[in-house]
Amino acid sequence: MNQPISSSPISRPVIAMMTDFGLGDGDVGVMKGVIAGITPNVHLIDITHDVAPQNVASGAWILASAYRYFPQGTVFVCVVDPGVGSSRGAIAIHAGNWFFVGPDNGLFSYIYMQQPVHQAVVLDNPAYHLSQVSSTFHGRDIFAPVGAHLAGGVALDELGTQIDPVTLQRIDIGYPVRHGEGMDAHILHVDHFGNLITSIPLGMVPELFSGSQVHIVFPGTNTVVDRRRRFFAEGPDDSQPFIYGDSSGYVGIAVRNGHAARTLSAGFSTPITLVMGEG
Repeated sequence: MNQPISSSPISRPVIAMMTDFGLGDGDVGVMKGVIAGITPNVHLIDITHDVAPQNVASGAWILASAYRYFPQGTVFVCVVDPGVGSSRGAIAIHAGNWFFVGPDNGLFSYIYMQQPVHQAVVLDNPAYHLSQVSSTFHGRDIFAPVGAHLAGGVALDELGTQIDPVTLQRIDIGYPVRHGEGMDAHILHVDHFGNLITSIPLGMVPELFSGSQVHIVFPGTNTVVDRRRRFFAEGPDDSQPFIYGDSSGYVGIAVRNGHAARTLSAGFSTPITLVMGEG
């Protein structure tokens, strides 16, 4: 992935929010209201509220593609929480130069891999929650107030009991598996334009834009994508998909002025095989 734009400390606290709540209901606004009531001078930034519902793996990837571009000290309040109300933990962590607040369900898995985790706590101090905690809206009752207090200067270890970062829940990222002249992978994300972001880091395929032959096969349909382009305008204007290097640092598949996901009948977790050489 690219390097962050700025690593300078911030004078005004920043909270970045990511959820799967959508904007059709009032949940996001309520969380922002709770935050503003605790830390009025906070700068609230939305990463997205359109994570696919209950899709922890997709949320984890979206967060991983975004957090580096925020100032150090930013507090990320993230809620993709199909286990809300169950025994799953609620956590806050200090990793790298940032803080993350949310459910202990693997949502921060990429963060654990990419940044040193300096400290982690279970959010078991009710003094920093709302006075009444529901079993279905921890975003409002726990994560938003904790994030606000953290951004306002409350020390992490005041928010709850410290835990060993090794115990934090992680999801299976699903790294590409090499075999012979290729590798098995899957679709990590479908963006707003229908582009397919694969789980293959660009660094794993330096041959992608050399003279070597590279193509992607969708085993479920035996569809082959063998065109490669460096940017969208270079793509064929014939509704045919092509391979490109996405700004996230992963191999992508797009259709110029079209929708690759619909064209290829593919979506999150669809398996693919990248083949180098004749295949």
